[in-house]
Amino acid sequence: MGRAPAVAVAYMFWILNYRLNEACHLLLSKRPCFPKLEAIKNATADILTGISKGTVTLTWQGSNCSTVEVSGLDIGWGQRIPLTYDKEKGVWSLKRELADGRYEYKYVVDGEWKRNENEALTSPNGDGHVNNYIEVYGKGSNKEERELRTRLTSEKCDLTEEERLMIRDFLEQYGE
Repeated sequence: MGRAPAVAVAYMFWILNYRLNEACHLLLSKRPCFPKLEAIKNATADILTGISKGTVTLTWQGSNCSTVEVSGLDIGWGQRIPLTYDKEKGVWSLKRELADGRYEYKYVVDGEWKRNENEALTSPNGDGHVNNYIEVYGKGSNKEERELRTRLTSEKCDLTEEERLMIRDFLEQYGE
C-alpha cells in the first residue's frame, strides 16, 4: 500500500478533525497497515512552523574499530551513512544538516548495531529497541515554535481548530 495509509490518516487528522491516534486506530481496525505517524507529526509541525534547519554533529569515541556508520536519522533504518575518523582526536564524526524535528538513530560499528550511552536515549519502543535520538532546532526557530513542534510531535498530539484552519489554508494554496 505504500504511503496510502499515512495519507488517509493525515487527511483524517488535518481535515476530518480526528485526533491522530484515533485516526490511526480506526484505519487499523479496517485494514492491517503501518502508517508512519512520526512522519505525519513532523509534516504537521513543518506546515505550522515552517522548515528551518540545523547542523548536528554525531560522534563515536574509539580507535578500536574499522568502520562506523549511522542509520535512522532522516535516511531511514535501511540506509547507512559512514562517519569519518579523526586520528588526532581518536573520534569518528558526522556533520549533517537536518530539518527541525526529533530523529532516532543507531550506530553500526564494524557491522554491529550499537547505541551511544553518552548521547540521549529513547525509552524502549514497541519492539523493545532503545535508540539514540537528537532534537534539532534550526537558527530560525524561536521558543514558541519549539514548544509547538514539541507538542505536535508528542505521543498524544492534537490540533486546535485554528491550527486545522491554517493547515487547510496551506493545502488550498498548493492545491491549485
